[in-house]
Parts: sequence; structure tokens; C-alpha cells
Amino acid sequence: MKQILLATTNPGKIASFKKILARLGCEGLSFADLDLDLEEPEETQLTAEDIAAEKALGYAKQYKALPVLARDDTCDLLGVSEEDDPKNHNKAFVIARKGRYTDDLGAETFAEVASKYNGEVPCRFNWGFGLAWHEGDEIKVIHTMVSTDPKDIKLVDKISSVRVPGFCLAPVLKINIDGEWKYDSELSDGDYWKAYWDIQSEGIKSLLEQLR
Repeated sequence: MKQILLATTNPGKIASFKKILARLGCEGLSFADLDLDLEEPEETQLTAEDIAAEKALGYAKQYKALPVLARDDTCDLLGVSEEDDPKNHNKAFVIARKGRYTDDLGAETFAEVASKYNGEVPCRFNWGFGLAWHEGDEIKVIHTMVSTDPKDIKLVDKISSVRVPGFCLAPVLKINIDGEWKYDSELSDGDYWKAYWDIQSEGIKSLLEQLR
């Protein structure tokens, strides 16, 4: 089984990466799994896929033994005004409105945005993936991006009582699962495959196919 180093310390990303890679016949390994202490690369790029490629390359320069897979996420709120657009800087957006950031204040802030637009705002998730690996004296880097269909995800003004630590949008996002709208924070693993992981799997698979 091919092993892949996961370029993240986020527990949620690690868990989802491992499940997706297992379905693709690979084993995802975290820094903790390998007892690695790597320096986080600086982010200078602007798009999700370019940031992911930058992360993968930065970690690959520090660790040569395995291919390195990175992910960067963005969420577009469609049809909102300039003042209601966080431009993928959710924490800064919440702090500007509430004076500080917590997950609960984040959910409250985004619910207030949805309330200005008749209670719901179409959303699109974009996932950029970068893969870097060593071939002889060279480091190869490739990247791709996949996105959800806006008709299947919406920001809403009613907040779920179920929270996801570290993801303030989860209790104010609803996902269309087989015609039923469910809160992101209440999704089962099976729902996550339908909503997110199948799409992400397609992007990751396209990168892994380039490995020799």
C-alpha cells in the first residue's frame, strides 16, 4: 500500500484524508504518526490550489521519504454584497463584527448574514490539492481543484445545536443529501461521502495517478 504524508496538523483534515486515501488504496500518515517536527511553510499564494501546492512543496523540501499531499479550502458565499463577503477570511470577518472570535460567535455572525438574504445564501466549497514528491534530485509538484455545486449547499439563518469544533460554519450550513437538507454539523460519514468526500476523492485520485 502506497504511503502518503499528510501536510496538515488539523485533526479534521487528517481524519478525512485518511478515509479518502484508504478508499484509494493508500495509507495517509500524519506528522504525529511519523514523529515528525516540520516547520509550517509560509503561505504566499492566492488560490486554494496554489496554496496547497505551496504547502506540499514546503513540506517535501523537509521530508523526502514519502509523497506529500496538502489541501486548502475556500467557501464562496454567492450573491452577497461586498460588506457581507468574508473573502475566505472567516475569523477576521467575525472579529471585525464581534470584536473577538469563537466558534459560536462565528456561527452567529454567518447566521446574521443569511438573515439579510431571506434566510439563506447559496455556497460553493472549493478544495485545492497539491502533491509533491522527490524524483532523483528533483521535486515534482502538481495541483488541482474541485468544487461543489452551489445548488447543494446553503448558508442558513437558523443555527443547529450541534457544533463541530474549529469549523464555525458547520451549524449554519445545510447540505442537500438525496433531496433532504441536513445541517453540516449533523451529517453521518455516509452523508459526508455524498456531500464532500466523493468530490475530494476525484481530485486526489487525479494527482495520485501521476505518481510513478
